[in-house]
Amino acid sequence: MLAGAAFISCCGITSGWLSAIGDARAQTVAQPVTRQEVAQEEIAGPQTQTKTPLYSLPPQSTMREVRWSEITGRDNSDIPAFFRDSLVQVVARTYYLTRDNLDGSRSRAWTGGGWIAYRSGLIADHFGVHGALYTSQPLFADPNEGGTRLLNPQQEQLSMLGQAYGFAQFGDQELRGGRTLIDTPLINPQDNRMVPNTFESVMATTLPSKNREYDYSVGYIWTIKQRDSNDFIPLSDAAAGADVINRGAPYGMVKYRPSAIPGLSTIAMDYYLQDFVNTGFAQAEYTFQLPKDMPQWLIGANVIDQRSVDDALLGTFATYQASGRVQMQYVGFTAFIAGSATGDQSKIFSPFGTKPNYTDMQQVSFDNAREKAVGASLAYDLGYAFGKYGLSGLTFGAWYSHGWDAINPVTNAAIANRDELDLWAQYRPSDGPLKGLRVKVQYSDLWQQGNVRSPQPEFRFIVDYTVLFRN
Repeated sequence: MLAGAAFISCCGITSGWLSAIGDARAQTVAQPVTRQEVAQEEIAGPQTQTKTPLYSLPPQSTMREVRWSEITGRDNSDIPAFFRDSLVQVVARTYYLTRDNLDGSRSRAWTGGGWIAYRSGLIADHFGVHGALYTSQPLFADPNEGGTRLLNPQQEQLSMLGQAYGFAQFGDQELRGGRTLIDTPLINPQDNRMVPNTFESVMATTLPSKNREYDYSVGYIWTIKQRDSNDFIPLSDAAAGADVINRGAPYGMVKYRPSAIPGLSTIAMDYYLQDFVNTGFAQAEYTFQLPKDMPQWLIGANVIDQRSVDDALLGTFATYQASGRVQMQYVGFTAFIAGSATGDQSKIFSPFGTKPNYTDMQQVSFDNAREKAVGASLAYDLGYAFGKYGLSGLTFGAWYSHGWDAINPVTNAAIANRDELDLWAQYRPSDGPLKGLRVKVQYSDLWQQGNVRSPQPEFRFIVDYTVLFRN
């Protein structure tokens, strides 16, 4: 999930310590624009396990921050902690997407909106609440050009209370219950449209701490609000694409970064959706410990294991997808090569978030049954050489992958090979009057023979502006 350029995604308090796990993506910075998820950006939490309050947050380099004292003009030390230590994040976003689909149709919309998120201080040093209101309003949306997931399938507006939960904090552990974000490799916000996936769940999770070798998140999820919906539906309905049976899922994830092996990071997780599927995931990445003036190398490998269970309402199968990556960063450049292979009994089902394989691109994930894929990317951070000329925060890159040998697992018939090219550019200043702004442009072409149209071009233009209000 970390392939690509030296990018840092945008926005804030709806993630990190507000998502299911603290520093999921903070350990490396190389991530292509196509994989960035705004709601998942890390906001650093406590830098010690128990002694530093959760709300002693260091300044954030990627968003505009405003102190409550700057607004009120007074010392807030005499205000109760529930209010004094509260955080409010405001994210304004506009998003345009157009795609000429392989079947000859078009998907297109231009929307405006964003969200307001609130997290309280602690009552009695342990208890608090969190909430987030999301909206996506159509600025231009033809009812006959749906499918962008910026709005609902009928191209109508989205507005909902996406997060609303209470939490109890004990040291660097937190218990949560209600409507939450969850940030794991297999279940996550997938916030690459206007609003993210959110979930109704109960969970226990660690808060960020650089002094701890592990992180974990465990819980039970019963519903999901998908990116293009106002409604929370059972996980089973999201998996089946229809109202079949009401099922939720327990899940567990652990991340381990052994201090004895600097640069090594491992992840393991699993979820079990009764009568549908059991999905497991494991990943190991190693960043070589080299002098800063040398090329920086990273290698990684992961595997998804997925199989039907119980009544097998998705069909009977046992499949997998394995992928690997080699990446190098040097003098502002980031280059990587990646490859993947999928088992022949089924495609990979991923109804609850972005897929964690290294060949997951802007349009496709190269995870059809028996499909193999290989790809490469090159990106450049202009700020490395030209930051003093006002180009700090400007990055761009390209990513190309080829997939072959896919089949229909029911008929065993061959599926045509496919290729995807992604191009992107992003501007995100870390200081000055535009701090908090992110402008991102993405273009992609997908080629596959046997369709009404090929290639399938897709263009995205996104502007975010984020302000965090804090004590």
